[in-house]
Amino acid sequence: MAALTLGEKGHWRDRIAKRIDQRIETVVAKSDPTFLQRVEREAQERAYRSLGIDAQQGELEAVQKQKEELDQRERRLSAEQSAIVNGTSIEKAIDAGDYYHSDSVENAVNARAKALESEILAESELGCRILSLREEKDNLLDTVWLATSSSQIKELWEQVNALLEIKPTALEEKALKIAPVEEE
Repeated sequence: MAALTLGEKGHWRDRIAKRIDQRIETVVAKSDPTFLQRVEREAQERAYRSLGIDAQQGELEAVQKQKEELDQRERRLSAEQSAIVNGTSIEKAIDAGDYYHSDSVENAVNARAKALESEILAESELGCRILSLREEKDNLLDTVWLATSSSQIKELWEQVNALLEIKPTALEEKALKIAPVEEE
């Protein structure tokens, strides 16, 4: 049997790494959704202390907070001006977006909605079918590679699934059972 090409090895490294990352996200989401953010924040704080620049960082954060308060005041004044000029209420000016608006809230809502979509789909038979098909689609490249891979790769894939406690999709399961192509 021929050895895997550099490209094939890179593919399998990337795919396994992606699955590990996905499993980490799942484990964290189920047990403590803010865990990694807290770890990152604590690591940054320790880095500032260990570098001896924590005092400067504290002052920079205070200046940033003051800037944010000024920006908020600026947006409010802009909305007030717009309301006066247009003869509307401040709330309507704000609703119309007549001020600087950060996309952070919208981005957070979109990300949360995407995460909750799977939960909502799982509540119905049709939704479960859609989730199953999406999973097959997401794993299609892996499935194609598995169907055409050596027995060693198939065995490794099964071991990775076992380690990560992942159940293969229906198509992956079938691909794992396909006899490896004999090399000439």
